[in-house]
Amino acid sequence: MAFSKTFDRRLSQLFQQRTDWLRRKLGTRRPGKPPAFGRRKVDDGIYDLQQIASDAFAKKLAKAQFTEHVHFQKNYHVRGYGRRGKRKKFEDWFYGYFPKTTGLIYAFWGKHGKCIYIGRTGARGSRPSSHFEKYWFSRVRRITIFEVNGRRHVPKLECLAIHSYQPAYNRNKAATKKWTKSCPLCDTHKHIEGELRDIFRFR
Repeated sequence: MAFSKTFDRRLSQLFQQRTDWLRRKLGTRRPGKPPAFGRRKVDDGIYDLQQIASDAFAKKLAKAQFTEHVHFQKNYHVRGYGRRGKRKKFEDWFYGYFPKTTGLIYAFWGKHGKCIYIGRTGARGSRPSSHFEKYWFSRVRRITIFEVNGRRHVPKLECLAIHSYQPAYNRNKAATKKWTKSCPLCDTHKHIEGELRDIFRFR
């Protein structure tokens, strides 16, 4: 309910700003200068509405999709001395539980449950331990590995995890391929943008 009210309020603000000139033309005088309205306002409005949708749906969608498509997950607490020693201990643990290294998503966690990074394994499954060389790895305390039923769901789940956990060091959204399932929240974002671009069209 709070989501609906916030979404409606922000959308109404855009309409008020867009039609202010018309209201003034028809005699509805308002104090102060008319608000400037252009592409930047529409871009900001699209971003705000997308963020409202993310706040409302990200955790719910991620939980439902992970429950449906993840059949096994395991936590690893980082241990060992030095990056090489930590990597060796992790790989011994990792390949013991996940001999098949495709179709995996992983999350790196720091103190107080703060998400550091979300990723997925490639064809050879070497991705999780490759991040041990990153400058931010010293902050990592725990790693969660999710094994996914069906490789086509992996990009979707990775993207939903990024939306839900808001990792500190993911700069881009998850890459997708033609044969993979799309992220439902990204689909919602595209729908919001498409509709608002049509409504507030500029020549």
